[in-house]
Amino acid sequence: MIEVGNDDYSALANKVLWSLFGITTVIVGLRIVARLRFGSSQRAGLGLDDYITVFCLILSFVVCILVMIATEYGLGRHMYDLDDYQRTNALKYNAIINAVLIWQFSLPKFAIIAILKRILDYGMKTAILFWALGITSQACILAVSIWWFRQCNPVEFGWDKSIQGGTCADIRILSNLAYFTSAYSAFLDLFFAFYPIPFIMRLNMPLRARLAVAGALSLSSLAFVASVIKLSALGKAFATSANDATYPVPYLDILGMLEGYILIICSSLPTLGPLLRAAKGKLTSCDTGTHRSNANVGSSLHSLHKSFANSKEQRFTYEMERSIGEGNSSSVDDIPLVTSPMALARSASTTPETGIQKTVDISMTSEVVKPDPESRPRKVRMF
Repeated sequence: MIEVGNDDYSALANKVLWSLFGITTVIVGLRIVARLRFGSSQRAGLGLDDYITVFCLILSFVVCILVMIATEYGLGRHMYDLDDYQRTNALKYNAIINAVLIWQFSLPKFAIIAILKRILDYGMKTAILFWALGITSQACILAVSIWWFRQCNPVEFGWDKSIQGGTCADIRILSNLAYFTSAYSAFLDLFFAFYPIPFIMRLNMPLRARLAVAGALSLSSLAFVASVIKLSALGKAFATSANDATYPVPYLDILGMLEGYILIICSSLPTLGPLLRAAKGKLTSCDTGTHRSNANVGSSLHSLHKSFANSKEQRFTYEMERSIGEGNSSSVDDIPLVTSPMALARSASTTPETGIQKTVDISMTSEVVKPDPESRPRKVRMF
């Protein structure tokens, strides 16, 4: 899988990684705009998932810069085409890249955990499960990051073989760590892609919207595909690295970064709903001049108050506002959540100030009354 008829992966790595970074930056930028523009009205704004996503994007930018510098020294080309200076610097930056890159495709899992909390508001047991899986994954990532530098003594011997007396541990230790970490990461990608779907399908929202949210999150299973491809290439990559350490590295970097970018994009798609609805409403208003978007429901109802003041339509509009505002509770992404039974009881016990309607059920029964001989006869009056 490493050999694709290309003797230089440096140019390919730079083109692919910077293209993916540009696409991801646009989507994350739209995510931040949607949260600041529409989340502020619900007093939500940016959350933990947004900060984690932005941090992962910054980390991706750092990795792209490091890969670009490393390829200038010859990373991605065969070692026999490089001089000693290029070879030493290429291997040094390779160690730095691999120690940083693995965080780029592991930290986005925390962004998915955080956004699921905002959408589903899961309980303590589910939170413990999610965070335990994420933290154990980070522990494996930390072990790999440290071992990248500690496998050789002194550390510099890992990229400068001219140092006298330097030794390195068996490459199989790093290979086994990489296999286990990548396999565990692939499992978590698949787990977080499909585990939330039953809970999303129980949300109090239209079926089409539920399918859209579940589909957006399940797309993170593509990260599982990228991780499986990376796993299949690891064996040959380590075998090639024994004699040609600078050549196969960018290929693995592309697969690792691809996994992280997929997770970032899929965790951002559910947050773009209000922005897409607003854009669709503006396009519709330009075509028809009469329809309003769902994002402008509040302003439309306010205009009805002003134009139909002191009329019967005013009461009708007020009832519409109450039905929209009190019917369901919504998440920060304008996704309505299932109202709890206590909330339903509170809303049922609240009496509206206007528009009171009372229904009285009247039932009639009859019985035979025997007159008391000592009492006087009375007329029976029926209502």
